[in-house]
Amino acid sequence: MTGGYRAVSGLAVRHPYFASGWPSGLQLQADDATAALMARFGLLLRGDARRYVLMASERGLDGLWSVRAEWPEGGLTFAARSTDPLWAYYTDVRAMASAGPFRLTLALAPRDCASLSDWLAAAPLDNTVLVPVRWTFWKYLLVGDWGQALSVVDAAGAVAFGAPEPETLPDGTLVTVVRSTMPLALQERPGHRFQLRRGLGSDTRVLMARLPQASPAALRREVVDGALCDVSEVFVNR
Repeated sequence: MTGGYRAVSGLAVRHPYFASGWPSGLQLQADDATAALMARFGLLLRGDARRYVLMASERGLDGLWSVRAEWPEGGLTFAARSTDPLWAYYTDVRAMASAGPFRLTLALAPRDCASLSDWLAAAPLDNTVLVPVRWTFWKYLLVGDWGQALSVVDAAGAVAFGAPEPETLPDGTLVTVVRSTMPLALQERPGHRFQLRRGLGSDTRVLMARLPQASPAALRREVVDGALCDVSEVFVNR
């Protein structure tokens, strides 16, 4: 063996919220069993969420292979956290399978490979984890006198909105509320084009050609159709 390193596992992380597709600011910390194995055999974790790569010293491969019965079951695991304080707002943390901190596992090739060379050839380098994005009902709160016969319309015709309803804010302000009839995925750069209109039929006027989009920070929990749901509030001032 030479003194170089080679990849023995790889993993990409994708998150639909981000326009780039991958979550920047993700940081990994090895679990105890993983950290012990990495220290013992000089394993290195390189890269970022676009592609993490687990590197092994070629000089230590024989020793690593000889103790394969001691490898952590399922692969090497890392607790993952984001430096973005809004991570839990645009990520559906309840949909993640594991309890506690979000974890990533870099799988290794099967232990029952016939030889070290076969094991290296079977290294899983292209695994991908899809992080679940949070879906919310979008709730537009129209502040001020917007008149009657209001509606929110999707210019693309893909998203429907309910009829306007009055609502009183905690400070006593009366607003007009219009909610989407379906939950929508939160996105870093939403591509929707929702319009505020007034009037009926041919006598319809566009009041706002493009309403503001939902922000993760405006997350609330409300009862929608009898169920407690995630709601994104979007305030629109006259």
